Amino acid sequence: MSGANWYYKTPLFKQNLRSKSSAEVPQIFIKYENLQPGGSFKSRGVGNLISVKSRNGLNKSHVLSSSGGNAGLAAAVASKQMNLPCTVVVPTSTKQRMVRKISDNGAKVVIRGSHWKEADDYLKENYMKKFQEDGTSNPIYVHPFEDPKIWEGHSTMIYEIMNILQEQNIPVDNVRGIVCSVGGGGLFNGIIRGLEDCGLAHKIPVIAVETHGCDVLNASLEAGRPVTLDKITSLATSLGSSYIPQSVFDNAARYGAKSIVLNDKSVIETCLKYADDFGQIVEPACGASIHVGYHPELLENCLGTFSKEDVIVIIACGGSAATFDDLTDASKRFSAA
Repeated sequence: MSGANWYYKTPLFKQNLRSKSSAEVPQIFIKYENLQPGGSFKSRGVGNLISVKSRNGLNKSHVLSSSGGNAGLAAAVASKQMNLPCTVVVPTSTKQRMVRKISDNGAKVVIRGSHWKEADDYLKENYMKKFQEDGTSNPIYVHPFEDPKIWEGHSTMIYEIMNILQEQNIPVDNVRGIVCSVGGGGLFNGIIRGLEDCGLAHKIPVIAVETHGCDVLNASLEAGRPVTLDKITSLATSLGSSYIPQSVFDNAARYGAKSIVLNDKSVIETCLKYADDFGQIVEPACGASIHVGYHPELLENCLGTFSKEDVIVIIACGGSAATFDDLTDASKRFSAA
């Protein structure tokens, strides 16, 4: 683990995601955030937020999360590591194995509401408000993606990437882009923060990948302003935010982020292929970014042609919600359709 102890310094490996006969242009490097203690990149940002906000009231701090997904699990895992009580309110749509994982890490799980917003409202009204009024605990609210301390934590992966490339004598100028999946934009903002700190935000573009049915960043960029989706229809539920913060839109516009939108069927096929190639199960949200590595023509559409020295870094953001059966069932449904 890192010195901070709530996240790992994850490996960055060069991978050939195409057939043996294809030329490795560009070189694809994968940052394995699926190896984090909470199973996803969210361990970095959520752990950082909890650590910072608990310093002034460690003995009374109580972590509160309203996510039934990877953010809720990351909050539970980080809280356990810091010996802090944690309550996670999840909507009724949360899968039972995620409820079990959160509970197994010592958090109290409360099931309320049909979707995240209702669970979040219940959390704020029944826990945040109570703790603030009676003073029994210092409530630490963990938003899944909209907090500068979250972005600060995520930015650490950029420092690791640059250090590893330097150790391998790969010039920073060879990095043509960083690929990441985008839901609410917490990971995206964290990457931008790290690139800014390294003086690279205007030099290395971020390629933001979404799926049809939750492509709020793409819709916002096309509209020239942040928009809100009426509903989420994609299977990539970890990308299922109906809005992005203004800061995400501003960063995407300021630094010329590239946008790629994929269909669910292609992403599911990539998840199964990746499982066959590397023996790892990834959520569709993570598979969306990996899909781009299997299909470099998508990168060429964004960035132009490549040379054999060029490098693309893909963030395997991870996630604990999907199983192999989930992926195969989804694939069967698409085949039947």
